[in-house]
Amino acid sequence: MSRELVFLPEITGDFIEGFNYYEAFSPGRGGERFEVAFKAALQQIEAGVITHFLAFEHFHRVRVPGFPYNLYYRLVEDRAIIAGLLFARFDPNRIQETLRNRF
Repeated sequence: MSRELVFLPEITGDFIEGFNYYEAFSPGRGGERFEVAFKAALQQIEAGVITHFLAFEHFHRVRVPGFPYNLYYRLVEDRAIIAGLLFARFDPNRIQETLRNRF
């Protein structure tokens, strides 16, 4: 089973923010490592073998390996709507509100 991935527009900003942070922290390597980990999390969602932890209402959460970030998505039929790439240590209420405002 394979899921179609659909990205909300805000994902671009979420990704750029994380990428730039880690690139500044470790120039030449940090951003690339973040991108590889982000793609690994996306591959898990796309494969559809696992349905991840239901974190908030209809939003599932998958951890970005090696980074304190979570990727949030919603299942709509055979599609996974990618709704947020958010810092895992944010207040859960803040994360939930961000996801509600995006979807």
